[in-house]
Amino acid sequence: MVTSVAAQEFPALAQVYAPHFKFGFGGLNDKVVRAGLAQTGSPIHSIVTQQSNILGINCFYPAQVHPKEGVYRWSDCEPLMAYADQYPNKLRRGHVLFWPSNDRHHLEWLLSDSDGQPVTRAQAIEKLRNHVQTIVGRYRGRIQYWDVVNEAIDSQQADGLRAGRWKDLLGEEMLDVAFSAAREADPQAKLFYNDFQEWRPGKRERIFALVQRLKAKGLIDGIGLQQHVSLTEPSVAELDQTLARFAQLGLEIHITELDVEANRNGQLSQITPELDAAIAKRYRALFDVYMKYAGKITAVMNWNVTDASSWLRNHPTPHATWPLLFDADGKPKAAFWALTKP
Repeated sequence: MVTSVAAQEFPALAQVYAPHFKFGFGGLNDKVVRAGLAQTGSPIHSIVTQQSNILGINCFYPAQVHPKEGVYRWSDCEPLMAYADQYPNKLRRGHVLFWPSNDRHHLEWLLSDSDGQPVTRAQAIEKLRNHVQTIVGRYRGRIQYWDVVNEAIDSQQADGLRAGRWKDLLGEEMLDVAFSAAREADPQAKLFYNDFQEWRPGKRERIFALVQRLKAKGLIDGIGLQQHVSLTEPSVAELDQTLARFAQLGLEIHITELDVEANRNGQLSQITPELDAAIAKRYRALFDVYMKYAGKITAVMNWNVTDASSWLRNHPTPHATWPLLFDADGKPKAAFWALTKP
């Protein structure tokens, strides 16, 4: 296991890319990461502390932090905020206030009253506003960026919105409600829309139109591009076209959940030197494009910290995978070294 002393022997990507954009890690609420951050000198604690100048605090999943009417649970958030408070120069991103497209997280219970009957449109709006303002208000001034809405777009739908009860009741207005509530709760925080597979043309244009509309209302400050990529998708050209398109919005762009899946079918049980090199080459190619849009892109973040903590280990089924810059023991991989010169 790499120690905190050894961690100081290699360069910090936050410093390497400081002239261009912030660098850090999201997914800090993962149980492996949480345990590591709680232990000073652990590999994960050393990596996050040394390598990052922006932290992704993802304990705000709606159903996790607000499991039922009038009940909020802050037990996952407070330890992460306590860690962040030790490093006031590290910026913080809160993820996520409203996720209308995912059954596990979309606060469907808010759409029923105490008798289990459907609420009215006006009641749904008030419930959503209260949810957003309670969370943002609690951490006002302590979180600089919020993913206000996550993954609301489905380009296969006629109206471009993912199916769900919130969409059925409020339609596109659900985004306006969430963003306006967040803006009122903390006018200084920067508000983002976050989504995945944003390089696919149909989805890209739906996201562009949605964000453009929110911008016209003064409700949004940035767009989060998740960048869960493979070795081949998106191509460099597709990524370049996507960033060029979103740069036209004149808003901040964050790469919010970057990882490189190279063993999705689980064919390999351990990484080979050839695959290690291919992942490194892929990271270098991605960062070359990010560097082209430095200034438009203001932050780049891996999702999770080491291969041992990656969500991809269990998606779509359990399998070996090596999508990050640090291996399961916290040692820097070829991909890390490929990024040490901008």
